Amino acid sequence: MMNRWPPSIANRIKVVSISDDFMKAKMIITQSWLNSAFDKIMFGGTTYSGMDMYYGMALPLILSKKGIDAYVFTKEANIKYLKAVKSDLTVIFELTKENINSYVNGINQNNKHEEWLIVKGYDKENELCAETKLLTYVRNWPRSSKDEN
Repeated sequence: MMNRWPPSIANRIKVVSISDDFMKAKMIITQSWLNSAFDKIMFGGTTYSGMDMYYGMALPLILSKKGIDAYVFTKEANIKYLKAVKSDLTVIFELTKENINSYVNGINQNNKHEEWLIVKGYDKENELCAETKLLTYVRNWPRSSKDEN
């Protein structure tokens, strides 16, 4: 499904693997003339698009296995471009049991939780080109007006 999502298609983002428990994923952003500048360096927006999409889809699935209906969004992001991306970019997403336990505990205590998660992007030479920190906000679903804080 993620490979058929219009923003993925437009940015040449392809999911190549997702672990059975959704804790790890690997995506490839294929460099093309559609997502690169005239000097053949991938646009920063394309890089960020590929680094922001997975956690918002994986966390509700993981939490649902723990009996929690939740919705997720990126509340804040900090991306560091460490090296110009001149090839395909491999994007790695990894969640830990500690991350999930923090979300579960926060939701059980406060109906919400936010935590910084990291995504890394590597070029064809396996050099780190970009690292993104995402403040990922999770809240019980359905949301009610009394829970607005």
